[in-house]
Amino acid sequence: MGYTLSEDEIAIVIRPQDYEEDWNGDVSIELSASNDSPVPEMVMAHIMNIATMMSAFLDVASEHPDIYDLVEEHRNRLMGIDEEEEEELKVTREGNVYTLNAWTKTEGSA
Repeated sequence: MGYTLSEDEIAIVIRPQDYEEDWNGDVSIELSASNDSPVPEMVMAHIMNIATMMSAFLDVASEHPDIYDLVEEHRNRLMGIDEEEEEELKVTREGNVYTLNAWTKTEGSA
């Protein structure tokens, strides 16, 4: 079960790298967009800029842990996560359905 992008959407695709053995956290990041988008070129360029800035975050954060910590704290505030009460992330999978217990506004289903 996949997701088909609408003509006005851009997707950030994150894929784990070399996870079969002892995964070190490396991921590849790709962007996907429709060739026939009705979105004006200026708007699409701005959205693409936002998407590429988001994808560049991990490279910058790996060299500057203080930036990672700052963004993590901000994310926690936005999502109402109290760091002292934070649960361990638990992901379960049944077929193509993943169920999350934390850090999601989907209340356990996505």
